[in-house]
Amino acid sequence: MDERGYRDDLKKIVLEMTQKDLEGNASQRGIKKYLEGNIDKIINENIKKASSGMSCNNVYLNILKNGSNEKNISLIVKSIKSEDLFKSKKELIKFARYLGINATTKNSYNSILRRIASHIYSNRSEYSKRYFSYQRGDREYILEPERIKEDLIESYKSKARNDMKSIAKLLEISVDDEDNAEDIRRKVINYIMKEKLNKK
Repeated sequence: MDERGYRDDLKKIVLEMTQKDLEGNASQRGIKKYLEGNIDKIINENIKKASSGMSCNNVYLNILKNGSNEKNISLIVKSIKSEDLFKSKKELIKFARYLGINATTKNSYNSILRRIASHIYSNRSEYSKRYFSYQRGDREYILEPERIKEDLIESYKSKARNDMKSIAKLLEISVDDEDNAEDIRRKVINYIMKEKLNKK
């Protein structure tokens, strides 16, 4: 699949997830337009985070994504052993703990390795949905559509909040720092209703 194909698939997944989260919102068309216009920016920000993040975390995500596609535990073991990071028992224990597996230095390297592989195999359907393999140039990134969705929704909420703050400022309505877009919208509507009622 070419780079554009990866991008389009990821955009489709994220937009579908985001639409579900924002269903029932009054300004659906405006939200959809905003989301479609900003998704590339949010994907790029997530790629930057992935490339500047801890290298061990990138290895973890690669193992989880690729392991979720393996047909058996032995192939997952092979995949883990092929990573230079996991040549050390100490790093393998860190990975086990990252996955919520209780592992100590008393456990053998092979025992920890099998437990990690079994965990990935048992949870492969969850990991295959959680992580998305994204190719850009000659580099592969493992991205989380759920995280991209959250960032996209957050960027929309902060835009909506700033828009409402601007309207409140024009109407000389005081706004608290803790007020979200909905709180400010309510204040603006109440103010306009009072003004209308006073003029009748």
